[in-house]
Amino acid sequence: MKKYKARKILANNIVYYRLQKNWSQEEFAEALGTTPVYVSNLENAKKNTKIDYIESIADTFDIEVNELFIKREKVKNNRRPKIRK
Repeated sequence: MKKYKARKILANNIVYYRLQKNWSQEEFAEALGTTPVYVSNLENAKKNTKIDYIESIADTFDIEVNELFIKREKVKNNRRPKIRK
């Protein structure tokens, strides 16, 4: 059994939905009200998060919470530079 399976599924889906929105980590962090470092830790399954925060992530993506736990093929996370304002 793999350790932190749910965390890895969540991490992959955060990347998946962030890329669907065409957001950089910085843009997603701003929309979520957190830091890019925190987003990076979530996307790399290095950070555990509370269920309430998972709901905030889903709200930011405008999806249902359960969609963050759908097992998908691993998403290739190409670094997308932040758009300068």
